[in-house]
Amino acid sequence: MKIDNIIYKQWQQYISITVSMALLYFLSGKLIFTISDNLINHMIVSIVVFLPEGFSLAGVIIFGKKVWVGIFLGQLFLALEQHIPLDTAIIISAINALEAVIVLQLINYFKLDKKFLKLKDTIGLILIVLFIAQPFSSILGNIALLNASIISEQDFLKSLFSWWFGNTMAQLLVAPMLIYLYANHKKIKMDRVFLTIILFSLLSYLLFFMDSINSLSLLLSITSPLVILLSIYKDITYATIAITTISLFATYATNQGVGAFVTGSELDNVININFYIVTHIFLVLIVGILFLEKKENEETILQQNRDLEDMMLTQSRLAQMGQILNMVAHQWRQPLNNLLLINEVLVHQYNKGQITQGDIEEFQEDSTIQIKQMSGTIDDFRDFFHPRKDKVDFLLNDIIEHLLLIMKPIFKLSEIKVNLKEEENLYIYGYPNEIAQALLNILYNAKDAFIDNNIENRIMNIELKKENNTITLSIRDNAGGIPQKIIDQIFNPYFSTKTDKKGTGLGLHMSKIIIEKNMKGKLLVHNAEKGAEFIIKFKAE
Repeated sequence: MKIDNIIYKQWQQYISITVSMALLYFLSGKLIFTISDNLINHMIVSIVVFLPEGFSLAGVIIFGKKVWVGIFLGQLFLALEQHIPLDTAIIISAINALEAVIVLQLINYFKLDKKFLKLKDTIGLILIVLFIAQPFSSILGNIALLNASIISEQDFLKSLFSWWFGNTMAQLLVAPMLIYLYANHKKIKMDRVFLTIILFSLLSYLLFFMDSINSLSLLLSITSPLVILLSIYKDITYATIAITTISLFATYATNQGVGAFVTGSELDNVININFYIVTHIFLVLIVGILFLEKKENEETILQQNRDLEDMMLTQSRLAQMGQILNMVAHQWRQPLNNLLLINEVLVHQYNKGQITQGDIEEFQEDSTIQIKQMSGTIDDFRDFFHPRKDKVDFLLNDIIEHLLLIMKPIFKLSEIKVNLKEEENLYIYGYPNEIAQALLNILYNAKDAFIDNNIENRIMNIELKKENNTITLSIRDNAGGIPQKIIDQIFNPYFSTKTDKKGTGLGLHMSKIIIEKNMKGKLLVHNAEKGAEFIIKFKAE
């Protein structure tokens, strides 16, 4: 039963695609014959855009070779409706259906991406249509028309060119539009599609029916920049919709004897309108694709940079884990010593047989205090260094004070005196935990500088103040400063002077990224009187 349902759905889909393709082919053919009947040669051959060929090429690329039946039926009904004899109509229909399948086979053979968003794929499609598909169908189709005496030998070459040119323009104009619409249907907004059609319909009406512009070069100077800008700043899909709209209006206006393409001889008019349409096709398909590739390459590079920054941030955080564990160890040292002392007192009293209920309660109370202190230390570090994804307004004073609190044992062990001078209630907007990590890198570097340079009287001055609309945080030490020859390199990734300590060279680099890119601030460094001074600037909230 399940297999029967699958087969039924497959046949239902196949019939739906076939009927839809046949109707689109037939109706679009009727439309182009209606709006350009004065430009049609021998009832079936068009020198202008032959829309059905665009639908057939798009159909076979999107849905596969199974649409050939729909193409065959659509062309057959269209030919019969144009009073082509049945046998000739069948031959022409078979040729057009086979042409579509050949194009698909060649696209697969040359491994072209069927979304045609790369220049090599687009050029591949153009070459297949120009030099294989349309020569195949135009030669065989016109031989069929010649054998049926629908065209004469004198008209053969003219009809051959008209077939080749009209079908080529349709396949390069309509097919990309439909393919882009299908490929991008999830992100394409239909209101913008209709707006594009309406705006370019109004523009085309003004240009072709108001009889105010009769110059081909002037027309091109008006419409070609618009479609290029549309493909660059919006989407190439909208640009193909725009040029299709312009082409249909230009064709209809010319057929009605108005506009820029009726002022010369018949040959000049045909050449001018087709040159006008072809110019827009190639502008969008070549220039538009080039800009699309450029945009995609830029996005790829940006994504690679973001990935690299994420990787370096991860490496920096892993490196900080050692610092954090070191701080936790210092924070835990005293409560662990206290627990050991409490435990020894209790054991001593037990051995002397002097333990009482009060001693047990005192032990429980004292040990609980020490354990809570240790647990609170873990909570402090977990909350303080856990990354947050959302920006918030936060008090910078709290971050600095909390950071100094958890680093107090480290500074005490390293005999570093910290002087904090701050204005109250200074808020900034961003990621509080990330700024804490950035400041931790700077403070730890200063601590290492004191030790590496064997500084005796170790002083670190931290000042937080607000001037106008700028909050400035200054961290100054007297650890001897940064060698002038490397001071411009200390923010570079993987630059480190701590080779003997296996420094990652990422700490200050990530601090700069966090402060300047993520927080939209500024991180500067210079040598002060006796040491280095890091200056961080933020916009006040």
